[in-house]
Amino acid sequence: WIQTSCCQTSQVFSDRVMDSKCIVSGFFGGLVGAAAVALLLTRQRSTVLRGGIKHIGTSDPRMSKVVVHNGYVHISGQVGDLEKLASSDIGEQTRQTLAKVDELLIAGGTDRKHVIEGRIWVKDISRDFAAMNKVWNAWIHPEAKPTRFCVQSEMAKPEILVEVQVLAVLPE
Repeated sequence: WIQTSCCQTSQVFSDRVMDSKCIVSGFFGGLVGAAAVALLLTRQRSTVLRGGIKHIGTSDPRMSKVVVHNGYVHISGQVGDLEKLASSDIGEQTRQTLAKVDELLIAGGTDRKHVIEGRIWVKDISRDFAAMNKVWNAWIHPEAKPTRFCVQSEMAKPEILVEVQVLAVLPE
């Protein structure tokens, strides 16, 4: 007789042979499907763990204050205390700015010893470079000096004399 069961065959087989083939194919199909699902779930978890991005200080509609990703801590550019800008010279603005940098590094889970790059913008580099450097040099960790650039730049407000941004790594 001709059997058309779950395997949809038109060959003549006994009931037992057909049933065992259906069971075996169903079993292996289930294993392959389960393995595929497990692989997808594992990849998804790994992507989230490896590619997870943590945003800190997101009240500003334009940016996060800190972004932590792949072991790096990125902070937004910092300036001195906005209420004190007009009465602060470059040294004081640099101290205020670096105090904010310290706070953001701590919020991101690191500190100045783990800074790997400094980016500094100075309004008048010929006038203020030496005084800014004096404060910067006192701030950096003497055994973990980062790479750095410093350029002259027009600032967002006329009273801002310096802006600092750093990139750090998370401690091991």
